[in-house]
Amino acid sequence: MTEIAAATPIVDAQLGSLFTACVVRVEREGQREALAAGTLCPDDRAGPDAPCTVDSVFDLASLTKLATTALLLSFVRERQLTLDTPLRELVPDFKGAGKDRVTLFRVLTHTAGLAWWKPLWREAKSAEEAVWLAAQEPLAQDIGTFTYSDLGYVMLTAGLAKVGGASFADLMRERVLGAVEAETADFGPRPREGCAATEDDREYRGRRLRGEVHDENAFAMGGVAGHAGLFGTAADVAALVRVFRDGAVVGNELAVLARTEHAVGENARRGLGLALRAPRDAMCGRYFSLDSYGHTGFTGTSVWVDPSQDLTVIVLTNRVYFGRANDDAMYRFRIAVHEALSAPENRATISA
Repeated sequence: MTEIAAATPIVDAQLGSLFTACVVRVEREGQREALAAGTLCPDDRAGPDAPCTVDSVFDLASLTKLATTALLLSFVRERQLTLDTPLRELVPDFKGAGKDRVTLFRVLTHTAGLAWWKPLWREAKSAEEAVWLAAQEPLAQDIGTFTYSDLGYVMLTAGLAKVGGASFADLMRERVLGAVEAETADFGPRPREGCAATEDDREYRGRRLRGEVHDENAFAMGGVAGHAGLFGTAADVAALVRVFRDGAVVGNELAVLARTEHAVGENARRGLGLALRAPRDAMCGRYFSLDSYGHTGFTGTSVWVDPSQDLTVIVLTNRVYFGRANDDAMYRFRIAVHEALSAPENRATISA
């Protein structure tokens, strides 16, 4: 065991309070190692508990957007779409004041003027209804203004299925997950026994969630959506991030374009479907360079890549197991883990 040991006490300190299960995977210079800690579900109402292992399955939440971005860019690579294609061409119901100017580029950079979120699940009973409801929402700010939003990716669920002439789930499996050999990754529901449980959902579903998507809008869409819905292991996330690091599925030119800064907000920088390292107080810590990129998921998942260190860090947790009122603690935890794994003294030890 080498650098992964630096994260062990940080993970152990949060077990049972911030999350019940955690996997951390590190890749550097062709080497990889991982640690797993905790248990999958102390709540016996959601099936028998089991130790968390490096092969445990987590609700990846918004890491799903990375796969959706890869699917869209695969169509761009094949010239079935361009980044300047209006979203309305894929989703005809997306019409109204200013919406003709919303392109796929704007959706991927979160500069489409869309509201950040809407409780579509309160009305929608299917993916089609959720997409229609999202399409009816008026623009919430000027096009070009950065506001992270699920709604564009909700609409891409239907839009990309239309382009590919198949279901969104099948396209995702064939063109992205299968291509990168993310062998365990798929949409739910998944067998409970191998999954880390998430929230005790008392408002909507009336049960502890395990193996079914945590995100309410994705659940209303049948568990298959462009913004959330994928389940997978740390190895699956490592396979998926090859799209942006190595050009898998989309080619090197589009991978570089995805990693390039295209939009800025309040202490935020965005590529195509990617978060770029924030200028201040970055959740990937002090030692990740400004060239770093990645994404996070609401359930407590993340992946960050620093090309300058040839370093990829994947953190999977079920931080919503205890509820949603732990954003600050999760933020501090992410910083601590990434700094432990990227500190200069740690890197010097490894290289020696």
